[in-house]
Amino acid sequence: MTILAISLLGFALIAYFKPTFAVGLILALLPTYLVRFQFGALPTTLLELLLIVFLAVTLAKNFWRLAELKNLGKLNWFIAAFVLAGIISAAISPDRHAALGILKAFILEPVLFFYALRLTLRKIQDLTTPLNLMFLSAILISLAGILQYATFIHLPLRFWGTGAEVERITSVFDYPNALALYLAPLCSFFFAGFVFGGRVLNRKNLFIGLLIMIAALALTYSRGAWLAFAVSVLVILAPKYPIKKVALAAAAIAAVLLIIPQSRQRLALTAHDPSSEARIDLMQAAEVRLERNPILGNGLAGFRTTLEQQNFHGEILNYPHNIFFNFWIEMGALGLISFFAVMIAAIARWNINPAWFKTAALVYLLALFIHGLVDVPYFKNDLSILFWFVISIFYI
Repeated sequence: MTILAISLLGFALIAYFKPTFAVGLILALLPTYLVRFQFGALPTTLLELLLIVFLAVTLAKNFWRLAELKNLGKLNWFIAAFVLAGIISAAISPDRHAALGILKAFILEPVLFFYALRLTLRKIQDLTTPLNLMFLSAILISLAGILQYATFIHLPLRFWGTGAEVERITSVFDYPNALALYLAPLCSFFFAGFVFGGRVLNRKNLFIGLLIMIAALALTYSRGAWLAFAVSVLVILAPKYPIKKVALAAAAIAAVLLIIPQSRQRLALTAHDPSSEARIDLMQAAEVRLERNPILGNGLAGFRTTLEQQNFHGEILNYPHNIFFNFWIEMGALGLISFFAVMIAAIARWNINPAWFKTAALVYLLALFIHGLVDVPYFKNDLSILFWFVISIFYI
């Protein structure tokens, strides 16, 4: 604990004197939510401790500037509605203890991080360090996954590919889709940065790093992530190149996926493998529950209870694996509407000033949405922080 205390004190000094570097460290250390602590009855993670220190230092340093946050206008109301939906959903949850943990880690802390970013990232140059550190971290995580594919080091046995499934990497995460959910929108973001340019990121480094990240994304064998990234690539290329070249790029992506035996095997399964069938069953279970309570849903951490009450015969998971059902059943209609209102408000800022970094943020949201049609792209410690960081980019 002494080492932890000294480390947090050092981070506090960095947050005070070099706040953009502190932001970059948080983004680079997102997987540290897997490092867990227990202070009495209160569970926490290393990532959460870093966030709390950063928030406290930012508040103390910028207290006199808090009035500036009123300039966010309607976005403040949408965020307030989102937080209110979270509080209501925690109150009605059948598992109050788990719900309060989700409210804290996925809603309150990420939203406060967004406001701290608004006080910290004020101009495009302030993005340089955070983006470079996040990019470096994504590369290292990808390299760990690629090494894992070759050596099976720390790869859970069920992902070794000894059965009907192919070998799938997890890198520092617990399962392949966690890595895919992290990498797909980041690959889309940095690919947009590579195409549209900007002095914040070095193009040569971007090219090499993207190749590593895309290779790791491919080895997750997540079809939802593949689709999200492929669509993002085509959207990025469409306004810059003739339609024939974009079509050729689409054909090249499809050809690569079909040539590689493992990816061809994954694609051939379409919706008939256990993973896809489980997602369909989860969405149907969510639909049944929402028909009974379309306004409030089932409360935070309540979907597992829903499955148990319906005598669900498949694997009981925390979320329905669809971005609409995820928010609707967990946070009610208010949570669903306010979440998309936040995204629409941010996209409107892009429409006013489509700078390259805002275009990259827009593509990130596109990849998140597409992947979210078959997965859970927000309700996770790292993903919720990333989402609000990307939203903050629109307001620089």
